[in-house]
Amino acid sequence: MTRLAEGERSGGPRRLPLRGAVNCRDLGGYATRDGRQVRWGRLFRSDSLAELDPTDLAQLDRLGLHTVVDLRAPSEREHKPNRALPGPPRQHAFGFMPHRGDELIAQARAGTLTVAQVEARVREIYTRFVTEQAPVYARLLQLMHGGALPLLFHCTSGRDRTGFASAVVLMALGVPRHTIAEDYALSNAYRRDLTFQLGHALNAEVMAALTQSHPGYLAAAFAAIDEHWGDETTYLREALGLTAQDQATLQAHLLEPLMPAAGPAAQATAAPRSQDNPQETLP
Repeated sequence: MTRLAEGERSGGPRRLPLRGAVNCRDLGGYATRDGRQVRWGRLFRSDSLAELDPTDLAQLDRLGLHTVVDLRAPSEREHKPNRALPGPPRQHAFGFMPHRGDELIAQARAGTLTVAQVEARVREIYTRFVTEQAPVYARLLQLMHGGALPLLFHCTSGRDRTGFASAVVLMALGVPRHTIAEDYALSNAYRRDLTFQLGHALNAEVMAALTQSHPGYLAAAFAAIDEHWGDETTYLREALGLTAQDQATLQAHLLEPLMPAAGPAAQATAAPRSQDNPQETLP
């Protein structure tokens, strides 16, 4: 478990201990390049909300969610509709099936794909998140105004579509890529049971390739951004339509303000931060 997983949000750990959604996490606490920090309790990423029990619903009620965004395809929503949430928060459903996703699952179940083929197909899915699905992620960013927060977005397992959504949001907030990659990797610790999709007879290595947060998958998305747009800022501006003013407003809603620098006397008497435990700097 990485130190990022051990971060404490206000009132509990990064992962919410839900029984029906094993990969529901607070995106707070991550540091930006300019020294600010993502606010706790404002943004949540999750797997499906279809199997929440009454205790889970009570926990989500305490979050005070204003908005839930479902990134699953219509067929997935029909097969496993979300539980009705208390409140209720405003619901948005504009998801999609990853490129050739149904075909990939069918071929994996039939045993016709090798691990290398699965990994190559998933990397292609991530590059297409960047290009073909840019309008979906642009719409998600547009929803993140003050009145929509706290906001939760999710897909089925909370890894692929939600993983790239988290990357896009954290990118817009100025969180560096290595931190985004660590957040992405946390899904390996909280894998949802997908046997309802993949079956029980799947080769274990193929199953792992289909369900793990492999660093190469997210890296493929970053490489596509660099190849087609050159850098993250250009991608945000041109592909996702996020203007500089939009980005500043988003950061104002979702980041803690910069603290004024301490004077020389205060710096001399301040206790040093531990370099072995960066989470000591989190609230």
